[in-house]
This record gives sequence, C-alpha cells and structure tokens, in this order.
Amino acid sequence: MEITSNTTEDTGYITLIGQLWQKEDLCAIDEAVENLIQNNITKIVLDLDRLGFINSSGLGLLARTHSRITELGHKFILLNPHSSVLEVIEVSGFDLFMTIAKSADELKIILAKK
Repeated sequence: MEITSNTTEDTGYITLIGQLWQKEDLCAIDEAVENLIQNNITKIVLDLDRLGFINSSGLGLLARTHSRITELGHKFILLNPHSSVLEVIEVSGFDLFMTIAKSADELKIILAKK
C-alpha cells in the first residue's frame, strides 16, 4: 500500500492507494494521523478514491481514528471511497456516524462548515 500525506492551512490529507489490511499499513496510517494532530491540524481527510480493498482491521482503524479525532473536536472526513470500499463501509453501518464526501465539491462544502 502507498500512503501519502500533505496539508493545506488547517486541513490534512492522507491518501491511501492499494489495499488496507496489513498491520504495518495500519500503523503507518495511525502515525500519519498523529503527526497531523501534533501539528494542530483540525480537519483530517482520508482520501479513499484509490483504495481498492479494506478488511475488518481497516474498518477498526477507521472507527478508532474517527473516535480519536472527534473526541478532540476536530473533523474526520472520508473522501470519495471506491465503490467496493464504500459498500463495506455501508454494510458495516459506518456511514451512519462517519462523514463521507463523495466528490471534491461535497468536500469543499463540508470543510467550509464550522
């Protein structure tokens, strides 16, 4: 899996490419999120457009990350999940409590809200 991270103002973007299931990838994402939090980033966007697979370990990571970020009063947004990943998120019920932007335009609207 390839993981990239960048920031603009108060928003951090983490892009995932490949498949999310290996322990070292989960740890790398945790580390990327923690780095953003430590740098006072208050909005974290997880770009899932090129993530082709996620398993229960990946879903657990999403839940823990969502919980951690929202407890801090920050925003956590899933951006444009690939259809197969979105299906897993929806079947798991995660779409009921997570913010999902299905396009760049939706993301802009969500990020603009306080």
